[in-house]
Amino acid sequence: MTSRFVATSGSSIHVEDTGAGIPVLALHGLGGGAFFFRGLARRLQQHARVVAIDLPGTGLSTSVQPFTFGSWVDDLGDLVRAHVGAPVVIVGHSLATIVALHAWQRWPDLIRGFVFAGGLPRPRQDIRERLSARAADIERSGLAGWGPPVAQGVFAADARDRCEDVIALFERVVESQDRHAYIRCIHLLIEASAANIAPTITVPCLAVTGSDDYYAPPADVHAFVGELPGMPGEVVLSGAGHMPFFECPDRFAGAVRMLVDRLT
Repeated sequence: MTSRFVATSGSSIHVEDTGAGIPVLALHGLGGGAFFFRGLARRLQQHARVVAIDLPGTGLSTSVQPFTFGSWVDDLGDLVRAHVGAPVVIVGHSLATIVALHAWQRWPDLIRGFVFAGGLPRPRQDIRERLSARAADIERSGLAGWGPPVAQGVFAADARDRCEDVIALFERVVESQDRHAYIRCIHLLIEASAANIAPTITVPCLAVTGSDDYYAPPADVHAFVGELPGMPGEVVLSGAGHMPFFECPDRFAGAVRMLVDRLT
C-alpha cells in the first residue's frame, strides 16, 4: 500500500507499506528511494511488514526545511511512532547506514535490530573525494550523462548481463532526480560520521555487502562489524556490488530474513 505520512516538521513522506509481521523500516542510500525495496517487500511479505520510504526532500517526499541527518531522524521517529506503531528493524542501505546509527542515538527504544546493507559508519576517504568531484560536476553541468558512470560504480561486472534492464532504469532514475537534492545528499554524506555510535548498539545487527562492492568492500565492512558489540552477523554476497537488492534479490532477502527470524 502506498501512502503519505506528514511528520510534525511538515515533511511529507512517500511510504510503501507491504506485508505483515515484524516491522522492517527500509531506508535507501544516495539517489535511491522506496522502489529499491519492492522486491524485498514481496519476498518477505509472509514474514515481515516492510515499510519503505523516500527520505524527506528526496524522490517523492518533501521537506519544509533544508534536510539534514538530524531532520531525517526526527521525521523517521515520527513515522515509526505514528505510522508503524511498533519498534522496527532498520534496513539501511549505504548512506542510510549512517541515518540508522543516528536513529539509534536518538530513539533506541524504537529499534529492534539493524541490517546494514553496503554501509559503513563513515565513507572512506577515496569515496569522499570521488563524490566531491561528482557534486562539483553536477553543480556545473547537471545530472545528464551521469547515469551510466554511477551505475558502473555500484553494479558488479558479473551482474551487468543479469540486470541489464534494471540497470537501464536505474541510470534513468539517476538522471531524472532533483539535482539540488542529490548534491545536498552528497555533501551530507561526505561530512558524515557515526563511528562513535556503533559501539553503543545493544540490539542484533547484520552487515551485508557484495564481494565486489567498491563503496563498502568486505574488508571495510568486516572492520565495521568488529566495532559492534555482541555477536553481529556478517554476509558477503558473491558476484554482487553495491546494489544487492537488485543484483541478487533472493539472497539479499534471505539475509534480511535471517535477522528477522532471530527476533520472532
